[in-house]
This record gives sequence, structure tokens and C-alpha cells, in this order.
Amino acid sequence: MKISNREQSKRIKRGFNLGVVILLLPALFFVWKEMDLAAIINAGVLVLYIVGFHFVGLNYIEYDSDGDLLRVRYYPIISFFNREYSSIEFRKELLYQAEVKKTFLFFDLYLAVKTRKGIAEYPELSLAALNKNSIRAMQNDLVELSPKK
Repeated sequence: MKISNREQSKRIKRGFNLGVVILLLPALFFVWKEMDLAAIINAGVLVLYIVGFHFVGLNYIEYDSDGDLLRVRYYPIISFFNREYSSIEFRKELLYQAEVKKTFLFFDLYLAVKTRKGIAEYPELSLAALNKNSIRAMQNDLVELSPKK
């Protein structure tokens, strides 16, 4: 099964950029008109907007369970300096635990695999940028792939 949020990621990125422009223009206007308090308040709202997007942790996600390998490729949709590409890839028979958990308002993906030295857990991956149908499909696929206990 292949799941990707490419189109949704593009919409999120465009919406974020538009929001930054909409919040930046009044701040520049207030600076030009020497309305310092209004400019500071507007700049504070802009900073909160940017921090909020980083806090949520929206990721472009490409999930692929076709074949012998389980692959999850991801990177942050909103990044200012350097886009950090990451990937999780392992053979399906090494899967120890796979779970989609709801944390706060969003869903996170937890994966654990068997290694020679024991169980290794991958860092949690935010699924906040995926729609509910994609999350449900990923969850069902992971249930099928998970070892029966």
C-alpha cells in the first residue's frame, strides 16, 4: 500500500506562506507609519503563527508497504533553513510493534523493530498533515503487518 500527502503538503505550504505575507504586510505598514505598539503586536502574532506551525510538526509523508520492505519517507513541510529529509526502512519481518496513537489533537506513528541486540524504537512521526482516511488506511495496513501475539 502506498500513501502520500504530496498535494495536501503543497496546499499547507502555500497557505502558510500566504499567512506570513498577510501578517507581514500590516507590520510593515505600522513600521512605516511609526505606529510602534501596533507593529510590535503584529510582529508578535507573526512569531506565534510561525512557532505554532513548527510546534504542530507538519510533515510530508510517503508510506510504502509494497514488497518486502516497509518504507516511510518524510520531511518537515515548513522549514526555513535546511530541509531535513528522513527515512525509515526495514524488512517487514523485523517489525515488532506498529501503532498510530492520538496525542493531544493529532496522530503520531510509532514503530519498533527487532534487532540482534533487542528492540529498537524509531522516533515518533507526526501524522498531522495526513487526512483521516489516509491515517485509517495506514493504521489498517500496519495492523495486517504487525506480528500476531
